[in-house]
Amino acid sequence: MKRNRITAKKLKIGIAAAFMISGFLQAQQSFTVEQSLEYAVANNVNVKKAKIDQEKASQKVKETTGIGLPQIDAQGAYNYYLKIPVQLLPAEIAGGTPGTYIPVQFGLKQTATAGVTLKQLLFNGSYLVGLQSAKAYRETAALGEEKTEISVKEGIMMAYAAVIVNDENIKTLEENRKVAEKTLNDTKETYKVGLTEEQNVEQLEYSYKNLMVNIENLKRTRTKLLMALKYLMGYPMDQNIELATTLDEMVQKNQVLVDQSASIDFNNHIDMRLSNNAVKVSELQLKYQKSKSLPSLSGFLSSTYNGNSNSFTFFDKDQQWFNTSVVGVQLDIPIFSGLQRHWQTQQAKLDLQKAQMDKADMERNLKNEYYSKAVDYNNAFESYKTAQDLIQLSSNIYRKEQIKFKEGLGSSFDLQNSETQLYDSQTKLYQSAIGLVQAKVALDKAKGEL
Repeated sequence: MKRNRITAKKLKIGIAAAFMISGFLQAQQSFTVEQSLEYAVANNVNVKKAKIDQEKASQKVKETTGIGLPQIDAQGAYNYYLKIPVQLLPAEIAGGTPGTYIPVQFGLKQTATAGVTLKQLLFNGSYLVGLQSAKAYRETAALGEEKTEISVKEGIMMAYAAVIVNDENIKTLEENRKVAEKTLNDTKETYKVGLTEEQNVEQLEYSYKNLMVNIENLKRTRTKLLMALKYLMGYPMDQNIELATTLDEMVQKNQVLVDQSASIDFNNHIDMRLSNNAVKVSELQLKYQKSKSLPSLSGFLSSTYNGNSNSFTFFDKDQQWFNTSVVGVQLDIPIFSGLQRHWQTQQAKLDLQKAQMDKADMERNLKNEYYSKAVDYNNAFESYKTAQDLIQLSSNIYRKEQIKFKEGLGSSFDLQNSETQLYDSQTKLYQSAIGLVQAKVALDKAKGEL
């Protein structure tokens, strides 16, 4: 009995914990725009790969640094001579005939060698430039990660806006459906008592079915758009997600016209910094080619022990080992490379010229891009304002046509026309809303503020 009570208690605790975990997970399923951006930066696969590239670049700097640190190697060798080497000595040293030779074998059948060598680079111009280049490469990787994050953020904001615009469209069409359904039912009742024509009922049924098809299409589209957003965020594709930021909140942030002729400082723009870094890398490449003409100086220390025996006694205590140690320096001076270094230097100079031209062109391109995106944004802003006015007008027209139709003063054809006009204005409003959001994202990216 006591054991059953303990088991029941554990079960209750487990159920409570499961509900707590479930509640926590549910709480994590709602994202504002800002939270979706933060989540994407931490989970998007392209951002993760960019972070790996940056880590590789940092390790490359350490690898390059290691070239200038002491290099220590150990060597060991064992030889068993099936035939001991033969050397020829003048026969006369053993009392033989002058001008003749006698074969003599020197050494024992087995030899073993063990040694340690230390090498230290003392000066190498290419190494110093290579170290600077590795650091520039690391900076390139860091800028690449930042650019990837900007690209992901741009995609997230576009995808997020597409979903909430689609949701608002569904809500509006659902409201339209309720109105259309009521109008259709009222008209059917009117037809039953002979106060309207059957064609009016059929016309309203036609409009109602079209409206239902549009709603279902939008619902399916929502699933597709949401999947795209989850993919960009790096969010589990099989888990639900809710969007907390409304369309009004996104649009309200973009309610100001911008100065198309404003002077913008692009020095902090990611593309400008990448261009500056490309020039730096090209300068280092030129410096590296020139450094190949400099001498290289290195030092070394080597210590080796040799043992000899006719049988394998190298692990015996009385085995004799003979030491050889040497210390020295080595100087390598490039003299002539068949003009290879010269032409490599000339190519590096041309690459630097191209990088400098790309930098100047990038600055002009950024100014042009800003002007273009500013115009697009102001156009989108005006289009959104106009769409708001048009939807107010079309709503008033539709409401008046409904009253006239109910009172028998208007036809179903006029009602349908006003209804179509209202639906078109609603569609244009949502299209202009997402156009405004997208234009603002593009403008912020052009300014380097995304």
